[in-house]
Amino acid sequence: MITKRRDIATLQEIRQFIENNFTKDIPVGFVCKEFGFNRTKLQEGFNQLFDVTVHAFICQLRMDKARALLKETDEPVKLIAMECGYKKLSSFTRVFTRWHGKSPTQYRALSLANEKLSEKADGSVN
Repeated sequence: MITKRRDIATLQEIRQFIENNFTKDIPVGFVCKEFGFNRTKLQEGFNQLFDVTVHAFICQLRMDKARALLKETDEPVKLIAMECGYKKLSSFTRVFTRWHGKSPTQYRALSLANEKLSEKADGSVN
């Protein structure tokens, strides 16, 4: 169990570092070296403090950004994948589908359809 204030403060710094850099490759070994934690202390401490693993936290941030870009832009999915930190479109698609139950392309199409329905509903009320 992580109880030292210094360790908690370091884990909070690590979380902030990840939030600022999630679109880049962030090897756990690099984070350990950079912040002076061993792998077990980092992973267990992060999970205890934030109730999510380091890997899942990075995926969550990337998926949040991907959803926003798919809804708000017409950028190609491949470009969105790269902007979210994925080197391969296939990796991005696999992770996105696992998290959302649909491919990025399907998600975008449903988002657009829902937006059009909302606009139609709003227009009929006025």
